[in-house]
Amino acid sequence: MALKSTVGRFDRYSRTLAILGGWALLGLSLFVGIDVIGRKLFALSLQGSDEIGGYVLAIVCAAGFSYTLSHRSHIRLNALLSAFPSGIQAAANVLAYTLLLLLAFMMLWRSSAMLQESFSFKAVAPTPLETPLWIPQGLYVLGLFWFFLHVAVCFFHAVSLAAKGQSEELNKTYGVEQNDVNEKDMR
Repeated sequence: MALKSTVGRFDRYSRTLAILGGWALLGLSLFVGIDVIGRKLFALSLQGSDEIGGYVLAIVCAAGFSYTLSHRSHIRLNALLSAFPSGIQAAANVLAYTLLLLLAFMMLWRSSAMLQESFSFKAVAPTPLETPLWIPQGLYVLGLFWFFLHVAVCFFHAVSLAAKGQSEELNKTYGVEQNDVNEKDMR
């Protein structure tokens, strides 16, 4: 039960991060809009809207991976999986979370190495803003670290459910979401 409540807390915090990311994207949109209008009407630029936009998008994506995880929205072979018996579905779900945990670890590992290198060399962006790269890279790594932790908690919860033989609960929590679609919804 402790793992299930921990997963719930991660889901709630990931939702908060997603909302903050939405606000960051809204702010970025306003910044870019002002820059475009300023260039067109006054021949003035705020400088760096494209650079800042790249940083914001990368950071929001890294933090958004967890929100996507909490809603089981990562791409899966849903049509195939639902055709199998519950036990096979449970094994496939554990395998999926094992592979996702490995992917999250590799992304965190390589991005941390990139951050360490940028910090060691005091690297700055080759742009007019000359942004110290450790700042946006550090935020990106934090987003990936959160994603890794979230996947790890879900993985351990899924494994604990499998070890207890609770395939139905495992599939309900981590499997394919079942959408009841009737003919009225199709019209």
